[in-house]
This record gives sequence, structure tokens and C-alpha cells, in this order.
Amino acid sequence: MPETRRPEPPCSDEQLLLLFHRAARRMARGHHLHHKAVRHAQGHILSILGESGQVSQRELLERLHVRSASLSELLIKMEKSGDITRQRSEKDRRNFILQLTGQGRMKLTEHHQHHRQNAKHLFSILSDAERASLAALLTRLLGAWEAEERQWEDQEEGWEALKAWLKRKIH
Repeated sequence: MPETRRPEPPCSDEQLLLLFHRAARRMARGHHLHHKAVRHAQGHILSILGESGQVSQRELLERLHVRSASLSELLIKMEKSGDITRQRSEKDRRNFILQLTGQGRMKLTEHHQHHRQNAKHLFSILSDAERASLAALLTRLLGAWEAEERQWEDQEEGWEALKAWLKRKIH
């Protein structure tokens, strides 16, 4: 009598999370495979400056969610290499205004080109239908996660408003 195979159990939540984590790490590592590629943090800064034209160091710090000392060190390296300029803000002398140089714009162009090549390589194994399915699933997940995050933020704002109201009423 032929042996009947039982279907494989569905993937557990923990397995999915592990797969997402492994995929994200692989994608991040793949981004740096090219030896001339701009480092991830530098590429992110170049992209922000490329989109915004100029940004204050304080704004960049808020957008990147990194330690001030780490950002300062990185910006000093980027300035020394000729990718950015840093000038003291006229409005707030404690702050710097950052801009791309011509060389920085060239590096940003190379960074985008490398990014596109890397994306093409990473997803080349997928058919058009699989790409569409993956995009639909990720869009659905991100939409749900972002809605949940907004709900928590709204709830937090509600609690803060209630605390402020109670504080005014008590005093």
C-alpha cells in the first residue's frame, strides 16, 4: 500500500517573522555587495538632501532617529570627502544647514543606480505574477500595521489631551 503523505503544516507566525527578518537582513546586506556602493546611512542622508535641497542637522537627526554624536561623526566624514557642505544656520547658530555638493549629487545618482540594480537582482527569481502577489501581500500587511500605529498614536494623543484637561481643571 502506498504511503500517504500528510500535508505540511501551515507556516507559524514565528516562522513568518523569522523569514521576514532573514529576508530584510539579506536585502540590507545585498545593498552593500558592490564595493563602490555608498554606505547605507550615507546613502540615506544623500537621498534626504537630494529630495529636500537643504536640511538642518537637527531635522536630519529627527528624521534618522540616531544619536547626535553618531550623526555628527558621519556628517564630518561626508563633509571631508566633499559630498556635503555644512554651514551654521543664521537663525540658530547652534545648528548647521546641510546641502549636497556636485560630488554628492554624483554619488547620489550612483547610489540610486546601484539601488535599482540591486532590486532587480534581488527579485529576478520571481515571475510577474509572484511579484504582484508579493506586492499585494506586503501592501496589505503595511496598511494594517500603519493603521494600527495611527490608532495607537491617536489613543496616546487622546490620553495626553485628557491629562492636560484634568490638570487645568485641578489647578
